[in-house]
Amino acid sequence: MRSLRRFLLLMSLVTLIGESASGCGSGAPPGTPMEWSKEKTAAAAKWRGERLDLDVRIEPAQGRLSINGEWVLRLEDGTSQGPAVYVNSRTAALAFEGAEGPAGSDVSLNRIVPEHPSARFAVVTLPREAQRDDSVTLKFACRKYRDCFQVIVRKNIALASWIESWYPSPPPDSANGQSRQMSATGRTRFHVPRDWDVVSNGKLIGRKVTEAGAIVEWQVDPGVARSFVAGPYQSLRHSVGGRDVGVYLLHKRSGAAREQAETLAKALAAMERRMGPYPYPSYAIAEVPRRAVKWYASSEQGFIMARSDAFEYGANLPLFAHEMAHGWWGNLVNSEGPGSDLCSESMAQYCAVLAIEAIEGREKATEFLRFSRRGYSKKQCARGYFDMLRHGKDAPLSKLDEQPFAHQLSDAKGHWVYHMLRTRVGDEVFFGVLRGLIRDFAGRTMTLDDVRRAFVASAPKEAELERFFSDWLDRQGAPVIDSKWTTTSDGGVEVVLTQAQKSAPYALDVDVAITDEHGESRHAVKLRDRTTRWRFTPSGKVTNVRIDPDHRLLIWDPAYGPRP
Repeated sequence: MRSLRRFLLLMSLVTLIGESASGCGSGAPPGTPMEWSKEKTAAAAKWRGERLDLDVRIEPAQGRLSINGEWVLRLEDGTSQGPAVYVNSRTAALAFEGAEGPAGSDVSLNRIVPEHPSARFAVVTLPREAQRDDSVTLKFACRKYRDCFQVIVRKNIALASWIESWYPSPPPDSANGQSRQMSATGRTRFHVPRDWDVVSNGKLIGRKVTEAGAIVEWQVDPGVARSFVAGPYQSLRHSVGGRDVGVYLLHKRSGAAREQAETLAKALAAMERRMGPYPYPSYAIAEVPRRAVKWYASSEQGFIMARSDAFEYGANLPLFAHEMAHGWWGNLVNSEGPGSDLCSESMAQYCAVLAIEAIEGREKATEFLRFSRRGYSKKQCARGYFDMLRHGKDAPLSKLDEQPFAHQLSDAKGHWVYHMLRTRVGDEVFFGVLRGLIRDFAGRTMTLDDVRRAFVASAPKEAELERFFSDWLDRQGAPVIDSKWTTTSDGGVEVVLTQAQKSAPYALDVDVAITDEHGESRHAVKLRDRTTRWRFTPSGKVTNVRIDPDHRLLIWDPAYGPRP
């Protein structure tokens, strides 16, 4: 559970800073310690949600967030004296105001367990022991006592991400992660000020203005873990194959909103061609005031929230494509274990490359791989990677876990690994494997080993993927190649390529461009040893020799800064 929460927090574009925002609300949430055990937690986790209806009231002037709702829970296995649901993942921000179970049951509120002191539990004790497939309806009321990292209510914005467990759900276990336990079909109804709108999960049912304010309702089907962002938005929606793509801005910028919506629609279409259908019925981006949060962007299941400064660069294609891609990699397909960032962050980062390639062309995609672009992290590119390498912020990608630089490294180097892998196996195999992983691990947890096995099993033996993955995942660093060329007495050219990095040689297939008086020719040279000598008979006098002219490999280039 800890690793799952960490992974989903790292889903934002840049490393998140800080721990909590300034508090709103009043006092500390109530809580009463109770006798608890891992066995009881496991028993409580056997209850799964079948339907969830939420009624959310946001009062920005008072910093108040109130949640009323109804869970229909079913016992998946064994027997149980009753379900338990909880709020709060990392910070004690919310608590129960009340709860009601079936007739004759008892509900104990705001109980605290030693293993999870931030959480507040509502524990239902049934009048008789429940059997497998029995259902229980639980009505509840909660409210926020203070803001936390991704649950805030301010005068100009309110938001909550599911990773904070802002509404009650059964506790997760090894089989059912936090996201799955929080997921269920149903509706989410929001009560907000008259000039506010709401972005949430699912399909927008409608917005109605009353004397008391506005009511915005979303239908959630299929079930997902729910989040929302609300504020005084100017919105524009664009239809893509029957799916709404929305842009919600805090200032009147209709031209910018239209550009963003059209760019998002193109990015979504490009990624669906590669990955298959987007997993959610709608997609939106919503602006969040820069001073309200300490993160840059956050991907939810069907929409993203991004700070105002992310909108200052026109259609911020790489940022919004990256976050959109988390719909497949991170939300639909979860990941865990060492190197799991390669299954989520790196995959989403490479999807941003694919979107740029489809919309702006291959040269722009290569430029992004090498140097990033304005409005995006300067670290997450080849130049950024070699800067990290020079400063000792490097590690084998398959070992990434809790290192402070893990997120940046997975986005700087990891998407290059997928780019080189695609070149090595070809588009048919590469995208076929990705679609297969989505099919096989939808709603499940995937590891980096699963990814490796899938590619090795699908690629031809001559692709040497075991060596490729060993070189690029199981060791740190990257190649530094020195090249020299001389003409020979018989009119030929000898090219000497030396892998000058201190570590062992990489297995590389390097393109060599030979320029003579008749033009340029390209040749593929296999590098397997420290030094490789290659002879070529040109058609005229050679004037230049270049290696990797199309920048298909992550190898050091003077444009990336000092030699590592």
